Amino acid sequence: MSSGFDAALAGGAPPPQLLRLARERLAVSDPEGARELATAAADDPGARAEALSIIAMCRRLRDEYPGALAAAQEAAELARAGADPATEGRARSEVARVLLSTGETSEALEESTAALTLAEASGDLEAVIPVLATVANVYLVMQQFDLVVQLCERGAEMARLVGDELAQGVMLDTGACAVTALAWAARANGDEEAALAIAMDAAERSRAAMLIGRRLGHRRNEAAAVANLAEELAFAGRADEGLRLLDSWELDPALDSTYTITHHLDTRGQIHLALARYDEAVAVFARALELAESKSAALTAAEHLAEAYEKSGDLGAALAAHKRFHQLYCQVASERAQRNARVAAVRMETELAKATAEQERLRADGLLRISLEDPLTGLANRRRLDDELTAGKDGHAIALIDVDHFKRVNDQHSHQIGDEVLRELAALLRAGCRNGDIAARYGGEEFAVLFRSADDAEAVEAAERIRRMVENHPWDTIAAGLRVTVSIGVASGADLLALADLRLYQAKNAGRNRVIGLPSLEVAA
Repeated sequence: MSSGFDAALAGGAPPPQLLRLARERLAVSDPEGARELATAAADDPGARAEALSIIAMCRRLRDEYPGALAAAQEAAELARAGADPATEGRARSEVARVLLSTGETSEALEESTAALTLAEASGDLEAVIPVLATVANVYLVMQQFDLVVQLCERGAEMARLVGDELAQGVMLDTGACAVTALAWAARANGDEEAALAIAMDAAERSRAAMLIGRRLGHRRNEAAAVANLAEELAFAGRADEGLRLLDSWELDPALDSTYTITHHLDTRGQIHLALARYDEAVAVFARALELAESKSAALTAAEHLAEAYEKSGDLGAALAAHKRFHQLYCQVASERAQRNARVAAVRMETELAKATAEQERLRADGLLRISLEDPLTGLANRRRLDDELTAGKDGHAIALIDVDHFKRVNDQHSHQIGDEVLRELAALLRAGCRNGDIAARYGGEEFAVLFRSADDAEAVEAAERIRRMVENHPWDTIAAGLRVTVSIGVASGADLLALADLRLYQAKNAGRNRVIGLPSLEVAA
């Protein structure tokens, strides 16, 4: 652990520094240290989304999938709320990694491609690169090797452009794995010439990744590339060269993870099998089984050990190794099922929480709309109009509008026709308003239009336009012989409502179907 790490935790370093150190710990394969730093940063609201994304990665690397999923989903939600597509993309990439690890490949593909869209939209290449790596890994599991190669080449070039050699090396080595798979496919199809050429292409990629790891002093990445390169050389008929390469790497339990050691042992055992050196293969696979850090790793070692014993002619030992393999297989399947169930529960809880929040939002929106909207016409209601007027009347004018002889409409045509007239009139008011004006149902057959930033003359002109629209509207399409007109009073100033109401009364007494504003602005039909 570095002195900078300890000092940051002890000295209350600012969140950006803690996050930077956490990323550095991840780069040197220290997920526990990274999680400790990210957890310290997560208390800061501004850093919480990115901190949770790092914590999710740390937990995933420790196979703590339910916790990793919960952290990644919370990070994604926080980043979405904060309009941070780069962090949201990285977080959703972690969600995809967990889904991939638990066998939900289709869901992982959907999540990873959505993450890539977000990362690309952010314009941040450093956010795009790890998401590309996730998408590539999903396609690797789906055996879409050509796509993996394309994605890794693109990611490696991006990493080169931003000067991230570590990511460039990872992309090169992942691409090499896909190219090796293509070489095996060519061999299976009987095209040995193509298979050898493809294998050497893979070897060049792994060699480049190995040299990058060596130059950066990144032992884990260099070791992984060494093992992959040895396998590719063996495939190409250069098995002895592959073994010499493995011999050149001195495994050290103090420096190398158990995964790295068993990876090298498994590669060495596979090369011994290819060379028909069965006793050597048995010894190497037995050692890998003894050291395996997880049941999954032990499962692979037991399977290969059974194969080596069988080829060596020791069928009894082969049977025993196969029984061990079967026992491990059942345990791994059971644990995976339990883990997947916990992951599914986390996903269900998250989706339920999101659905509940959305329902609450829709309910609140609906209640707000109901409280401020007239249900018959869809216009603003009296309460909404009063709220607008309470906020300020300066510079505004209002028109109070009453349907002439509306009782006759109800009596002669029915209340249903009367309701249809009110709805149609509401549509005409919307059409007659300027942007920013508010049309409201004031009560019964009475309506109002609040004209923002309008003087009396402008308001009277707009009101007259509405009056003409109503008078000229083809009302007989609603009911034969139906004719509708309106009377309008217009006012502005501190007492605009009382004054508009007075002028509406004057308009009705003057014969209806007219607009009255200031005495000099009366408009008759």
